[in-house]
Amino acid sequence: MTPSKLDARSIFLIALVSCMALIAAWYYLRFQPRQAQIVQLQGEVESAQLQADLYRTASQKLPQLRTRVAALQLEQSQFLRALPDAAQFGTVLDEVRRNVTAAGAQLNTVNFQPGTGTDLPSGVRPIALTVGVSGQFAQVFQALRSIETMNRFTNVTAVGIQVPQATSFNPPLESTMGLTVYTFDAAAATATAAGGTPEAPAAGTAPAPAADSTSGGVR
Repeated sequence: MTPSKLDARSIFLIALVSCMALIAAWYYLRFQPRQAQIVQLQGEVESAQLQADLYRTASQKLPQLRTRVAALQLEQSQFLRALPDAAQFGTVLDEVRRNVTAAGAQLNTVNFQPGTGTDLPSGVRPIALTVGVSGQFAQVFQALRSIETMNRFTNVTAVGIQVPQATSFNPPLESTMGLTVYTFDAAAATATAAGGTPEAPAAGTAPAPAADSTSGGVR
């Protein structure tokens, strides 16, 4: 049996089809995955470059942030030194009395209890005061203004005024003022730093101190 021979044209077509098949296989199995990998790597490089730029910008701002933190720490220490000592809270009550007396009003009652506060430095303790004051309108108003401008970290939270009996155009008034006084307890700050839980002071009622002839608040 004589083997058949392919002519040149058939051999060329077979070779052409084989080359096209090899090129298609290389394109789909090798070239396209490489292109996808290159695109992915370029995206990762761009993301890393952006993150590096952010880190570089943050590192440039670091000295400024350190200076700002140091200034805030200094302000906090000055704030704590300016607060009245919780153990000497009587001086705050005496200052309230002096301001009320200087305004010509009368301090009737002082009730206090532990206050509430958030985001306060360690050892800073708010104390809620309820002050009962009586007098004519101008006297009560002046007493309120004097308490608002006391040389303490004090906030007036509520004011109530009642007229027991209107006997004239300028009758005596009864006023109830709610205050929050911020004090500093060094022992509580130390206990908090050591991991302990400081005990809150018990609430109580203090009678109005006796009036004297000294005017103005303690400075």
